[in-house]
Amino acid sequence: MKFINFKEIGSTNEYVRRDLRVKEFETVVAEKQTNDRVKRGNLWISDKGGALFSFWTEDKYELQDKIEMFSCYIVSEVLKEYIRQSSEDETKNLKFKWPNDIYYKDEKISSVFCDKVRDRIIVGIRINVNNNVDKIDAKATSLSKIFNKEYPIEEIIEKIVLLFEKKVKLLVKEWEEILLLLNNDNYLKNKKIKIEKNGKYLEKEYRFSRVNRAGKLLIVGKGDTEETKCQTLKFKLIEN
Repeated sequence: MKFINFKEIGSTNEYVRRDLRVKEFETVVAEKQTNDRVKRGNLWISDKGGALFSFWTEDKYELQDKIEMFSCYIVSEVLKEYIRQSSEDETKNLKFKWPNDIYYKDEKISSVFCDKVRDRIIVGIRINVNNNVDKIDAKATSLSKIFNKEYPIEEIIEKIVLLFEKKVKLLVKEWEEILLLLNNDNYLKNKKIKIEKNGKYLEKEYRFSRVNRAGKLLIVGKGDTEETKCQTLKFKLIEN
């Protein structure tokens, strides 16, 4: 596979979006990003030592509402491979947080950001590997912080892209199995939340139920007997 490497760049996603010469699954990699503001308005801290990369795939596998979840599944599978080298038992602490994050225990270790551009889907992946996460305000961790060792960043990226390319062709066939794994490893499963609407949090409590086969989140309101389907959702967790 081909890497397009940069010491520093604004955003690997933006590079893939603008340079039409980048072929499918060619991977743009940066040591550092200076303007990695993602579509949900968050800013990913993109310093040296992280795995910061993007590629595109043709949108022909019913990916529209599944792509970020599918990408999180791929990243998790590869990260578990490296975690097993240190401790088999620790893989259970790696969780999918709907819609596009991966957590280790209660700290973020990776995010996936996908954009549809004409007939292409750009997949941007950010993983805390060897970078210093102590200066990040939000709760975050990295592979090196957890296990006190350095990890091969380029090798991790290559394994993720190759597994993505292999599995995306089987997505329709294997989606139910992948969804089951994601729901079993869902960081938000049964957690209580309050929903934000028009800048204010509603009084009613909800809890996370599951993600359905279309990639939509299902929640259950306190006192309700039926699930509510959500495409997007702003919320805060309620501490028990």
